[in-house]
Amino acid sequence: MKRKKASHLAEDSESFLRDTVSEAMKNYEMRPSQVDMMRACAENIEHGGILLAEAGTGTGKTFAYLIPVVLSGRKTILSTKTINLQEQLVEKDLKFLSGLKGFSYAIAKGRSNYLCLRRLNALRHEDSYEAEEYRSFVVWASDTETGDIETFKGRRTSLWDRICADPDACRGNKCRYYRQCFYFRARQKWGKAQIVVANHALTGINCMLAGDARILPIAEVMILDEAHALDNVLSEVIGSTLSNRGFDSVLNRLLKTDERGHYRGLLSKSPHLFSALESLRAEARMFWTMLNSNYRDREMIEGVFKDSGMTIGIAAAIHSLIEDIRTSVSGLFEEDEETELIAALAKLSVFSYGLEEFTAGEESVVRWVEIENGRTALRISPVYPREFVLTRIVPEYQSIILTSATLSVEGNFSCIAQVLGVENSVQLALPSPFDFKTQVAVVIREGVDLKERDGPEKLAEVIIDEATRRDGGILVLFTSRDIMKKTWKLCAEDLEQMGFNPMIQGELPNRVMLQTMRDSENSIVFGLDSFWEGIDVQGNSLKSLIITKLPFEVPTEPVVMARTAMIEKEGGNPFYEYSLPRAVLKFRQGFGRLIRAKTDRGRIIICDGRIETRAYGRIFKRVFSL
Repeated sequence: MKRKKASHLAEDSESFLRDTVSEAMKNYEMRPSQVDMMRACAENIEHGGILLAEAGTGTGKTFAYLIPVVLSGRKTILSTKTINLQEQLVEKDLKFLSGLKGFSYAIAKGRSNYLCLRRLNALRHEDSYEAEEYRSFVVWASDTETGDIETFKGRRTSLWDRICADPDACRGNKCRYYRQCFYFRARQKWGKAQIVVANHALTGINCMLAGDARILPIAEVMILDEAHALDNVLSEVIGSTLSNRGFDSVLNRLLKTDERGHYRGLLSKSPHLFSALESLRAEARMFWTMLNSNYRDREMIEGVFKDSGMTIGIAAAIHSLIEDIRTSVSGLFEEDEETELIAALAKLSVFSYGLEEFTAGEESVVRWVEIENGRTALRISPVYPREFVLTRIVPEYQSIILTSATLSVEGNFSCIAQVLGVENSVQLALPSPFDFKTQVAVVIREGVDLKERDGPEKLAEVIIDEATRRDGGILVLFTSRDIMKKTWKLCAEDLEQMGFNPMIQGELPNRVMLQTMRDSENSIVFGLDSFWEGIDVQGNSLKSLIITKLPFEVPTEPVVMARTAMIEKEGGNPFYEYSLPRAVLKFRQGFGRLIRAKTDRGRIIICDGRIETRAYGRIFKRVFSL
């Protein structure tokens, strides 16, 4: 595509919006805040640098950044938090714009989302149940054009982990299925497309890799939508998780026993290795048991890890087993099994080095133990991802745009800017075009203290009382899974008897719950973190939003503790510099779920009296000029 002169980009973008988009889109209205953001994005693409652009609900930020990108002709990576938003951008916004102005685009997902034909055809199912699952994947493989698991209509099971694309088990252009490979065909599309729609996790992983190992193509422009969630996603990606389930999964690929006591796995015909492998398995079980006995869930490790001896011992045992396998069975397998063996050993090696890293405990990382539902894990995360952003992301792109409906607290971007290391960015806060004073009725219900024993009971009464209005769907936002479950048990049956369809996060996929809500006017959704943001339900399908508690981060969370400790060490006030701004940003995200169009009307019920009784409550109340 021929590139426009940069000096005309802002003017051309505004003309395209006014003359072309407005003509093609029914009931389109020019919004000043959208035009202002579009101009800022055009300036950023023209001159380079970093732009932090907060665009209130209803601004139309997607077109504000997409139109200048499309008209510039520049190669762009567009990154979002979720695969759901990726698909929305591709199927709705980019599809619409490409009908008005020809350009190419593609969606990019992590390798494990794609079927590997080599692994599928090499798989040897181990029982009749697996055989049935395998057949369903074979039928799908003959029909799918993309090999994307999202297009698979059956139930996604553990078998997928053994047939999906895996970097450790990939033979690249040496593979006999290379020309048919879904993953590499997808990457070819990414290379040719002007706009590649990725997600934050894939973007982070890509920037961790060097040179030819990079997944995403080189681009001039990086747009990070849902940028309010970027630091959490990057911290997860940069860090590491060493869990008993992950470790057992790798060991079971090497050797396990079936129901009849027969050995299965890649090493099932190598009895001379059974003893060493089973010894490692037993040692690891003792290690996980020890962690369960000696630590609380989410207990942070400061200073020297007191169980470092056992940790280093397991790491050494893993190294020893890997060496024994390499020297005694390498070259004795068929090609496919050899590839799978190499992949399993690579994963064991990563686990071993992870144990050593956890024991070392660098100053810039936070370490903790997780213990929940039969899963035990050692976690490592950077305190802040700012160094990663500054050294791995910023140098890669001429222009970077970070945008979200919530990036500032009353126009102050310092919290997000410091976390991400982008203090020198251009910063722009644009108001929502919605009239919240007339579109939203706010009720503050005092006397609901979820720390008290009867808190869930009182909250259940609020939900039932709101349901008696019978004027549409209700979204109930929680900050605690335990409180959500207790409240659900107290009122779900009553809500059903009233003719509502109550749904709780975890029992159904989120997308199924949301589509059910959109298609009805009697759904009541109980949701946690993922329902505070990115949810778009309009009209009578969502008429009432219940915020059960002000969304302060749990102060005992390891990363939160490390960040607040760092602020204290530097002489700052962690509550006002970190905890409060983070809570206000999430509160704004939750608040924004209710009003998604100028015609929407609804009620927001806040069940946290602190918004009235604490001095900081006024900051929450000013979120939408209450």
